[in-house]
Amino acid sequence: WKKLGRCIRFLKETKKDKLTLQANSKRAVQWWIDASFAVHPNMRSHTGATMTMGKGSPISISSKQKLNTRSSTEAELVGVNDAMYMVL
Repeated sequence: WKKLGRCIRFLKETKKDKLTLQANSKRAVQWWIDASFAVHPNMRSHTGATMTMGKGSPISISSKQKLNTRSSTEAELVGVNDAMYMVL
C-alpha cells in the first residue's frame, strides 16, 4: 500500500507537468535495453527498454522475463530478444 500511495501522490503532484518530446539534429532513433538479473522471488529477471529521438521517450516497456536465466549476461540477451519486436 505504501508504494501505491507514493505513486498516487506522485501523479497528483505532477499532473500539470508537460511531456516534452523533441528530435535532435540527427533525427536518429535510439533504443536502450537493459535487464536486471534474478530480481523476482522466482529468480526471474526483468527487462526494460526505451526509445528516443532526442528529448523525451515516446515508447517504453518494462516486463518480467518469461524464463529463468543462469547469468546476468544471459538475462541481457533475453532482454534484447524480448524488446526486439518493438525495435523492428
